[in-house]
Amino acid sequence: MLKLEAELPKRAKLSFWPFLDLCVIGMFFVLFSSKFVMTPGITLALPEVESSQVAISPVYEVIAVTEVKGEEMIFFKDSKFDLESLEKHFDRRGAPQEGATLLVKADVAVSMRTLSLLSELAIKAGYSKVQLATEERRSLGGAFGGGR
Repeated sequence: MLKLEAELPKRAKLSFWPFLDLCVIGMFFVLFSSKFVMTPGITLALPEVESSQVAISPVYEVIAVTEVKGEEMIFFKDSKFDLESLEKHFDRRGAPQEGATLLVKADVAVSMRTLSLLSELAIKAGYSKVQLATEERRSLGGAFGGGR
């Protein structure tokens, strides 16, 4: 007569589709936040060092590499080179002293490709070791009030 059964709350049914949506979202989160995809790069075989100091070589030769206005410049023994002319210079000069180490001081803007080619060139020229050192780019106008 009053039909009170219609006023009672209906029993909720649990659907399969929201559960499937949550599983798919979780799967995307796991796939895109993990390292399943290999990133390209250069594999370096670094030597193991027993102490924090690098062994001191009896003979060091220093190359400075910097980038100015999009052009990478290599400075060696008071001369400016590019990779091809540096290779010719090493060929003309001959092998370095026995046990010589080449220290490459590079600006942070220098490309990894240039550093790896320079390392290959130095080993081919006869250097026993190549050490890489990077420097932060200095602001030219810090003391004089002008910036870049």
